[in-house]
Amino acid sequence: MADITDNLTGDPLTVTDPTTTGSAGPVAPPAISLDQADADYAPGETVGITTTNVSDGGTFTFEVAHLSAGADGVLGTADDVLAYDLTGTGTPWTVTDGGSGDLDGVVNGSIQTSWYVNGDAANQAFVLTATDTASGASATANFTDAPPPPPPPNPPTYDLTFANTVTINNAIFSSSDVVTGAGTGLLDPFVRIQNNGSEQGYNTDANAFVLDNTAKGGSQYVHSLNIADIPIQFINGVGYYRFDLDINESNTATSQNLSLDTLQIWQASAGNLSNYAPGATPDQGTGAFPAADGASLIYNLDAGGDKFIGLNGELQPGSGNTTDMSFLVPVANFDPTKPFIYLYSGFGYQAGTYQGSTETAPSTWTADSGFEEWNRQIGQVIDGHKFNDLNADHVWEAGEPALAGWKIYLDVNNDNQWESGEPFATTDANGYYKFTVTPGTYTVREVPQAGWSQDAPNNAQGEYTINVVAGADSHNNDFGNFQLASISGHKYLDADGSLATTGDRTAVQGWTITLYNDANHNNVADAGEQVAQTTTDVNGLYQFTGLVPGDYLIKEQDQAGWTHLSPVQINQNSVTSGQNLTNQDFINTQLGSISGHKYVDADGSLATTGDETGVNNWTITLYNDANHNNVADAGEQVAQTTTDGTGAYQFTGLAPGDYIIKEEDKAGWTHLSPVQINQNSLTGGQDLTNQDFVNFQLFSISGTKYEDLTGNGKTADDVAWSHGPVTIF
Repeated sequence: MADITDNLTGDPLTVTDPTTTGSAGPVAPPAISLDQADADYAPGETVGITTTNVSDGGTFTFEVAHLSAGADGVLGTADDVLAYDLTGTGTPWTVTDGGSGDLDGVVNGSIQTSWYVNGDAANQAFVLTATDTASGASATANFTDAPPPPPPPNPPTYDLTFANTVTINNAIFSSSDVVTGAGTGLLDPFVRIQNNGSEQGYNTDANAFVLDNTAKGGSQYVHSLNIADIPIQFINGVGYYRFDLDINESNTATSQNLSLDTLQIWQASAGNLSNYAPGATPDQGTGAFPAADGASLIYNLDAGGDKFIGLNGELQPGSGNTTDMSFLVPVANFDPTKPFIYLYSGFGYQAGTYQGSTETAPSTWTADSGFEEWNRQIGQVIDGHKFNDLNADHVWEAGEPALAGWKIYLDVNNDNQWESGEPFATTDANGYYKFTVTPGTYTVREVPQAGWSQDAPNNAQGEYTINVVAGADSHNNDFGNFQLASISGHKYLDADGSLATTGDRTAVQGWTITLYNDANHNNVADAGEQVAQTTTDVNGLYQFTGLVPGDYLIKEQDQAGWTHLSPVQINQNSVTSGQNLTNQDFINTQLGSISGHKYVDADGSLATTGDETGVNNWTITLYNDANHNNVADAGEQVAQTTTDGTGAYQFTGLAPGDYIIKEEDKAGWTHLSPVQINQNSLTGGQDLTNQDFVNFQLFSISGTKYEDLTGNGKTADDVAWSHGPVTIF
């Protein structure tokens, strides 16, 4: 459209008067200049007027006439019409050089004055006349009050004024993937902002108004946002956290657009931050939380350069019924250790206009109507618990504790392993986990931990496959694990054969210990129930590890020459998850022996030994001196034997204890050693030798006393002594 001033320069009605005055010769005619080069003023502006070539102290009358086109309808032609029909505009008016109306207040041959353009003067043309009251000389100037030119076009960096989807810094923005029926409780608004022109704000629980938020933090529409409550959407196998935007712009074609100029996602450990500083150029994404807040920047629309997104408030008309844009940020961008999400956004900072491909007129980008609102979708919850299945029966039962700190994930590519970018939740102190998802089919798995075995869900790969429909939840998707258990103990030799004393025990190496899983719970080591076998080490230790919860039997081998002080089989019913069962000890004592000889001593002296020979078939009796009185009491006899051809005897298989060994008494023999040997404290495995009995066999001396009648020694004629007694020495 041509400017209405274009044809006024040569308008015959607005030519400067060439009249000259003065008695001394020609005088330069008065001239008028205006303070705007284009001589175009908007309603409400003031026209600055300067008249020159004024005689010092001269007075001029100023008048403004309304200029309109004549019959030809074109300004600047001969039939233009001047009408002095302006009312209430202060015209005409008179000003004297240096007088009170002269704005420079100095007598200098120049008059400065002004004229206010009324608000109803839009798109009109005017002629200003300045006339010297003394000489009648005059000058004119024309000016206009044309409408301002339309703002220049300003196309968006990314155009979502029509149904479109774009990717910016790995995030997905879409004006086609939106939520319909949003007014039916499917959305939870977490921040609302509103202001004319430009607007900015972010969600928080801080009890204060921040920036252009419509309410204090912690209210229904402005509050904190936990990462666990944000729905997850998958696109081509990649998980994204989803946010939904609802804008409210005028339904007039020239103001239906809105620019999204800045958008940031922050994470923090607290939900009540309120110190975000937008900076001098908030539309360029340069704002930040103070470092002391410990917040982390997760996403910035303006990373890599300033940009803005064009939105169309009439693309999805109606507040709250259908959202206007979805915003998806990769799950992999987020830090699971900081649960609170902050979304900062700014709108309406762009100048100019834009007419989208589906729009009927150019529209400004500024905010000029209702609030803008960010939401999260409600519903589609998948949740459950992680528990310690103490008895490994696949069921969470009373008394079985929850497990915290386990990673549960959505297996996007179903490869049975967690990978970066796949959404996960960490179980809390109650073992609880939760995913908020968009409708679809999901596979939920756990990340294994060393030393644990999974048994719930009880299927081949331990996963849940869940089909979630809009508005529905899936609960009690519980994962049960048990921690592998262990059983250990020692094999001991008890020296005195008594469990009442413990200081006399020593470790036994190389003893075989066998483990059975008592599957039928009958406390019998049945065929097929053996699960492991080991031998004791140098410290007598045995150990079975990696055991599934259940009932077990532990048995030691039987070895000749040993006897059990503890049971040969230990029954351990209900070994539970993670139980380390220790001190399952086997205590045995090794059987001992007592041996010796029965000797006859030829010279009857213990001082000499070379004259001792074994005595065969001599009875030796063994007593267990249970009452420790060194008397072979009735009932204490435990064994009896006879010496062999060498005089040897032996008692074997003897338990530790106090023993008495006695030899039989025989007529014609006398004891050189005690008839009873007291052996207190025979210890386990002791072979007590040289328990000898030494006797001397009694003998006799006899003869006849003869009387030698012939006196020639003993001869046949000697006769028995018949006289009185004779003493023999």
